[in-house]
Amino acid sequence: MTAPQARRAIIQKPAKIIGPAAADLIAMFVDLNPAASREEVTQIGKLVADFSAVASNLSPEARKRLTTRKAQFMAFISHIAAEPEAAPQRLKLAAKSRSEISQGAGLDQPLAAQEGRARIAAYATPTKVEDWAGCLAGPTELERHYGIARSSLHAWQQRGAVIGLLVGVRKHAFPTEQFVDGRPVAGLGAVVEAISDPRTAWLWLREPNPGLDGAAPLTRLKAGAVGAVVDVARANFAKG
Repeated sequence: MTAPQARRAIIQKPAKIIGPAAADLIAMFVDLNPAASREEVTQIGKLVADFSAVASNLSPEARKRLTTRKAQFMAFISHIAAEPEAAPQRLKLAAKSRSEISQGAGLDQPLAAQEGRARIAAYATPTKVEDWAGCLAGPTELERHYGIARSSLHAWQQRGAVIGLLVGVRKHAFPTEQFVDGRPVAGLGAVVEAISDPRTAWLWLREPNPGLDGAAPLTRLKAGAVGAVVDVARANFAKG
């Protein structure tokens, strides 16, 4: 990984929030409450440590929602503590205004087959592969402009380490974004194996992915996060 790539990886991956250890919290409660029993401060320290561990693993959006509902959350905790045998209930949110009962317009009459085909044709307009796949190059161009020997390209293709897109009947073109310093980005083969189709895999690699904090999988691969990208690919395209 180059220095610029390493800096981008640091910027793209937010630091993980780590909660305090129970021992540290217990020691703090002992200092603040010298007259309290050791058993009491130990229980409190462990409870606070457990909650901080859960809170630190929440997403920023979930933590924000929790803080805006602090009063309801505290009432919920108090209810569980007061009645430990009662089954936990979901938080109930009071409506700010009266609900309005409405009814949708329903479905229109089914379309005739001819009209349906005409509407589909209007959406499914012909698209060049370059319009969604980015810059492509054949073996000759890759050797001339990127220094990638045909023998190396063939070996990578046989191993599934590069993505070749079928253009026409038998000709393959290769997205140039998948190469760094004359070699394919590490992890491409595992992604294609997880997705099972090179075209789908390349489209997936270039689209922002919520499982990677909104980053495109290809960007994360170039930053060295091979394991994270492959895990998300397997989760997104899990069979059954």
